[in-house]
Amino acid sequence: MKKIIGVIIVLLLSYWMVRPLFIAGYFPMHDDTQIARVVVMGRALRQGQFPVRWVSDLGYGYGYPIFNFYGPLPYYVGGALYALGLSGLTATKIMMGAGLVLAGVTMYVAMADILGVSAGVLAAAFYMYAPYHGVDAYVRGAVGEYWGLVFLPLIFWGFWRKKILTGALGIAGLIISHTILGYMGMLFVGIAVVVTNMQKKLILMAALGLGLSAFFWLPAIFEMKYTNVASVIGASADYRNHFVCLSQLWNSLWGFGGSAPGCLDGLTFKIGKEHIILGLIAGVGMWGVLRNKIGRMITAAGLGIFTLSVFLMLPISAWVWSVIPLFPYIQYPWRFLAFAVFGISVVVSCIPLLMKHTIIRWLAVLGCVILVIGIEAKRFVPQYIVTRPAIEHETDVDIRFRASKVSDEYLPEAVIRPKNINEIPRDTIATSDSYQIENLEIRDTYKKIAFHTGNDIRVKINLAYFPGWQYIVNVDDVVPDIQNGLPVIGVPAGDSVVQIFFRNTPVRLFGNALSLLSVGFWLYLYDKRRKIIG
Repeated sequence: MKKIIGVIIVLLLSYWMVRPLFIAGYFPMHDDTQIARVVVMGRALRQGQFPVRWVSDLGYGYGYPIFNFYGPLPYYVGGALYALGLSGLTATKIMMGAGLVLAGVTMYVAMADILGVSAGVLAAAFYMYAPYHGVDAYVRGAVGEYWGLVFLPLIFWGFWRKKILTGALGIAGLIISHTILGYMGMLFVGIAVVVTNMQKKLILMAALGLGLSAFFWLPAIFEMKYTNVASVIGASADYRNHFVCLSQLWNSLWGFGGSAPGCLDGLTFKIGKEHIILGLIAGVGMWGVLRNKIGRMITAAGLGIFTLSVFLMLPISAWVWSVIPLFPYIQYPWRFLAFAVFGISVVVSCIPLLMKHTIIRWLAVLGCVILVIGIEAKRFVPQYIVTRPAIEHETDVDIRFRASKVSDEYLPEAVIRPKNINEIPRDTIATSDSYQIENLEIRDTYKKIAFHTGNDIRVKINLAYFPGWQYIVNVDDVVPDIQNGLPVIGVPAGDSVVQIFFRNTPVRLFGNALSLLSVGFWLYLYDKRRKIIG
């Protein structure tokens, strides 16, 4: 009963994080594509596509495989709500709010089980109200990244309590929420495997988590070369330009701008003064005053995560970034703030252990919670609110042009980007005086078009080429010519039917099969957990 009350307390404390989402209208953010992604995910789900990889309306209407590469989990939630009939705006706000609140809930559940209810409430409050959480939500719009924060406590909990199934779900959820954060998280899991005596169980946990998420990360790695994703590590996102100055972790001005070389950035990278001070108090208390074995182990683990994260954000770690494979794809060293705030929140959770009496312990927790919310709640606000009808967020102008301009790296590099709304394609195959067409069926992953033409013709298909597309003219498979990233096929004189299918490639089939097998193995272990894993 106490633990349930703790969950209710955490839900109440989360109000100040999400209250801007209750305001009518929407707000700008760096990655201002969230509603568009929710809408296209919802449309794909309505059509029965699962797992969703390809969407037709983004990419200027040429379509692209965004959810083959970009963490889809939050958008499955938002897209499902849209598919059920909510507006794109409402579904997006619920998706965003859910990610913020669930991070507190999972942190509470994990730390309450390890250290007790009061520690769980304290850890959840400091985790939720870390300044970087506000930056991700209301400045950067990094929905996938802060959804990833939901799963860090599950990984830690799984590790600490030897809960292989919980830890595996945490690893899979982290990877499917945010590709880059998932890769970063595996670094910490790998270190835990090396430095602890739980190698076998941790390896099983990591392998199972990787298996559950294989449908996503395997194609993301092997099919990245067919997109322009490599452009994201160009000059503007070169990690060497985005290391953090040590002073910025203590104090840096709040802003809605971007990251820049040097110590003056347009957004804050502060960890939270109260987080650092109370973390120090907890650490000194556990190691200098009390002889609490569990408290010492927890503070050591939290400080280890925190210290490594801080090191990887500073310029002195540049040599590490240059030698670890794929590290440049992280782009911004300050992304390790996600792990730093998790680590320091774990340390702060030990504060209640310093008090012997229950009333004093809860009074201390209350004081700390009031302190962190009183200082940090003001960060959880957007720059300003824009009010317009919800349906305007779902138009071709908004999705096919405005949102597509924000993020078009999943298109093949050769595709010519439209410069204005009039240049975006309106149809899969453009109309022409030389032939007549009828769209018999148009879905994201299947097109069926009837042709009538007096001569043999070649037609351009306004559908970005990507492995897996199959083109059939009447009954014959056709290999297209690729011109500027778009397929061109031949159609014979007379009446013809062109069918275009989006098929799974071998790596997608293998990833899907591996995930299904892992789900089966997870369920098997769940059923046999008492006999197999204790």
